[in-house]
Amino acid sequence: MRTPEGYEKNDIDKYLEKLKPDLYFLKPATYGFGESGHSDRVGCYKSKFWSVEVKREGKEPTPLQWQRIREVEAAGGKAFWGTAEKVIGEFETWIEKLR
Repeated sequence: MRTPEGYEKNDIDKYLEKLKPDLYFLKPATYGFGESGHSDRVGCYKSKFWSVEVKREGKEPTPLQWQRIREVEAAGGKAFWGTAEKVIGEFETWIEKLR
């Protein structure tokens, strides 16, 4: 059974798949091992690193997820968070600037 956040992830994945081969992405999953708080999707678009923290409507990143978002941006990457609608809209605006 898919979670509400799972539906958001599915919509984002469909969008990202359409951007291949210019875009590479992966879905990190630690399953209780390794560091926590990493984004749900990470990748590269035209040599630019990005990450996406998927959230359902009305939810925000946890303090640890906010820390990871700040780390990505401090390293020169672009971090997105939110629902599929929010993330896809912001991602489209961002990649238009890179084209």
